Amino acid sequence: MVDGKPFIKTMRTLALVGVSAAIGVVMANEQGAESKPASKPLDKWAQHYYDRVAQFKRENAAARNIVMVGSSHIEGFDTAKLLPGRRIVNRGISSDRIGIDERGILHRLDSSVFDCSPGIVIIENGVNDLGELWRNGTPSIDAIDACYREVVKRIRTRLPDVPLLIVGLFPTRDRYAGLKDSIVEFNGRLAKIAADHGCPFMDVYEPFADGEGLLRKEYARDGLHLTPAGYKLWAELIEQALVRLDASPDHPAPVDSPAP
Repeated sequence: MVDGKPFIKTMRTLALVGVSAAIGVVMANEQGAESKPASKPLDKWAQHYYDRVAQFKRENAAARNIVMVGSSHIEGFDTAKLLPGRRIVNRGISSDRIGIDERGILHRLDSSVFDCSPGIVIIENGVNDLGELWRNGTPSIDAIDACYREVVKRIRTRLPDVPLLIVGLFPTRDRYAGLKDSIVEFNGRLAKIAADHGCPFMDVYEPFADGEGLLRKEYARDGLHLTPAGYKLWAELIEQALVRLDASPDHPAPVDSPAP
């Protein structure tokens, strides 16, 4: 009779070798997977968008109650300098759009508006969407209008007692002068959106435009963005609007006050 112990020992050894080899293959595959990027690198504006949204989520905004949301015009607004004494959260992201694609205000309301328990919301956005339409023929102005309406609807539904100030689009000039007609048209649409939802509308086209309907040179940093003089004028217009909202008997003045 043949002793089966050596045979069993040999089979156990082979089994261990097989398991070790399999583990080695799995580890090699895992290491290879880790060395590959999860997705293609984001362009700088996409990365900036996600970095800003992450920052917004980290901020404690409980003591502030005016929220300014939009794109580069808002991000470049120095709230402490231009509107001293006002409790303001700046939720602007340069190059941001209204939200037709995967980024935009529509997709960050939770981290840019609703997390702040706002007393007043100010929104200024749309020129980047119009710029995309101007360059590439899409999205349509109707699609931009519909998305903007959805943003306003969500804010008004979630915050029915909070004033929402809708700011129109600024005029442009130089290499952005081709946006003029679409800006004029869209400002009319924004005024209609504001009226439909019972929101105040701020016209910034007329105060900033020259005789040809272009952004006045003293307010134009690059044909699109504002100079310090432009921001100063805009801040004056915002302050006037805030004073009117402060005067509402149903709305307390959102200004800094000493701690009790």
